[in-house]
Amino acid sequence: MRFATWNLDWWQRNPECVPRQELLDQCNADVVALQEVRGSVAKQLRSKHPGPSLFSQELHPGATWSWMGCGLLLRAGTAVLDSGVIVTLPKPQRGLWALIEMGGRRSTVASWHAPNIPGDGLAAKMAAFEAMNQWISTAPAPVILGADLNSWRDPIDPLAADPVDRFYQEHQFVGPDAPHGLRDAYRTVITANGHLDELRSLRPEGPLATSYVLSDGSEHRMDRIYASPELQPVGGMYDYESAVSCGSDHALHWIDFA
Repeated sequence: MRFATWNLDWWQRNPECVPRQELLDQCNADVVALQEVRGSVAKQLRSKHPGPSLFSQELHPGATWSWMGCGLLLRAGTAVLDSGVIVTLPKPQRGLWALIEMGGRRSTVASWHAPNIPGDGLAAKMAAFEAMNQWISTAPAPVILGADLNSWRDPIDPLAADPVDRFYQEHQFVGPDAPHGLRDAYRTVITANGHLDELRSLRPEGPLATSYVLSDGSEHRMDRIYASPELQPVGGMYDYESAVSCGSDHALHWIDFA
């Protein structure tokens, strides 16, 4: 299974710069988790996507198509057994899941956009990480999550979370002993192929890859894929340049699972 995640950039309203279906076609993913999906973009993707598609605006009572939502694009022939938004999140529209059957195997796939502090506040952000930990623990395994975590913490060697730190829930989620029990799929891949050792000497403070670049030029890995330990990541990459050329401000990230 190839699983991809992509933040499409809700703020990009220029119709000539909406994320292009061509890049998704080139990626050839079985599942694509989308974040920051506006109504116009969702309808465009649905009209061109040959398989099932789900958008959180349809599954969250009271949500509007003008807000940021999440989406899941699935390969043709995929059976959707159940789906919904993650109702315990501070903003349920920003978390979408589906129980699917593909190739005779069942899994839970999800898309999530974590809050940011300038827009949502610290309390909401930490509550969202706590809610996601709890939701993952109850979701039918195996689970694959594609997310824009809005997290700046990505050292080469994961750091344990400090319980007295005000970012404890976030740091716990991305740390070495996360309650959710999922693995950072890209970290698993580059550990196995030796690239992590190369990065340790080049930039020990991280990030492991670039998925978002601030106006000051600093690079960050906001977008990540997490998966249950029984799923084996065997390859993957971040494509920042192509995604930006399509009008997004985040990389398209994908992982291949054996």
